[in-house]
Amino acid sequence: MPGRIWLLLFLLWACGPVNPSLDLSPKRAALGEEVVAQLSGLDPTAAQVLVGGVPATVTAREGRTLRFRVPQVPGGPQVVRVVAGGREAQALLGVLGQVDRSRVLLRLPIGRTPTLPTGFSLLRRDDLQACGFALAELGYSGEALGKALEELEALDPSYKADPESLWSLSGVSGGEAVGAYLAQQRGHRGQGVRVAVLDTGVDAAIPQLPGYDFVDEDTTPQDAFPGGHGTGAAGLVLEVAPGAQIVPVRVCDGNGVCRASRVVRGVCWVVANHQGPTVLNLSLGGDTPVEALKLALQAALGQGIPVAAAAGNQGNQGSPAHYPAAYDLPGLVAVGALEATQGSWAPAPYSTRGPYVDLAAPGTDLNCTQPGGTMGTCTGTSFATPLVAGAMALWLGAQPTLPPAQLQAQLEQYATPLPFPPQEVGKGMLDLSVKP
Repeated sequence: MPGRIWLLLFLLWACGPVNPSLDLSPKRAALGEEVVAQLSGLDPTAAQVLVGGVPATVTAREGRTLRFRVPQVPGGPQVVRVVAGGREAQALLGVLGQVDRSRVLLRLPIGRTPTLPTGFSLLRRDDLQACGFALAELGYSGEALGKALEELEALDPSYKADPESLWSLSGVSGGEAVGAYLAQQRGHRGQGVRVAVLDTGVDAAIPQLPGYDFVDEDTTPQDAFPGGHGTGAAGLVLEVAPGAQIVPVRVCDGNGVCRASRVVRGVCWVVANHQGPTVLNLSLGGDTPVEALKLALQAALGQGIPVAAAAGNQGNQGSPAHYPAAYDLPGLVAVGALEATQGSWAPAPYSTRGPYVDLAAPGTDLNCTQPGGTMGTCTGTSFATPLVAGAMALWLGAQPTLPPAQLQAQLEQYATPLPFPPQEVGKGMLDLSVKP
């Protein structure tokens, strides 16, 4: 009799409800595109779908499968929850937010020319030797971008597809507020260090080394953005590190659009052409990550090139993750913006919050150089970021072989703590008053 009881208990356990699971296809999709959800352990008959907490329209229910359309949510990774009968299953969906739906980036081995299915056309292909891969820009005439990315990757195990993200400029008192002048009095001016400013170009009013223009494909990366953007960023780098040398790399056009393909090529150009200690300043970004850029930044970090990246200006719009700042790469410092409030420093309302924020610096109403050499004011995490890039130049001027991850640790160790959550200010406010 006891044996039968144990057998009955075992059968009840074995036949009990399993943990619900959810599989999505495709795993990346643009706003409005349809996604197929395969369910296990959950009845889809009356199931509700939420993407990033926003209800999604269910278009079909077939057996253990349901289809839904991606609602209006920020781009980047979003949790999909399918809820039914008090139970739920979750999966992660890569939402393709601000992207060019007629373009696709394809990463493939160097020397390979891609074989493309119907609906795709090869627009350009570059062997990015410094980063270890080739990058093909493809035209796409279909409608479902998420499916297109999966279709490409299914052709060959070596193919990796990315969207053509359309990033924008992240858009603050500068050197004095972060103690740069005290560092300069100690003899640290960033001598021998180059800072590559990937931006709208840099006006000739800023002393600079030869660079490259990936918008016009020439060697004159002038700042064509109204009022200047890259010019302001470069000027702030030099305010902190006047002995550093600016390398202008234009990856953003006159409208402030920074195509991911240009940013990838720009980073790889810096990796291929850098001489001596070098810093990357990325005062740009957007909501949809691009794996090719992550790999390019890994290549840069692997060559000892630290990266300062703007955390984003979407603090008033829900703080979606901002890439490339949100990449978890040691040596890449995501910079939030501060503003002066009643004699103290506080997170600027526009500065994007997130667990990836590493450090904060002034970002509102900074005095900055504009095209032609005139002075104006700059506001945004775009302009907090070059203060950190300048600080990196000071550290590398003092310790030229300091690895990026250790440089980040030094910046964070000597930051001034602030009474705000880490997702707003990271380790605190950049402070050069004591070190290097």
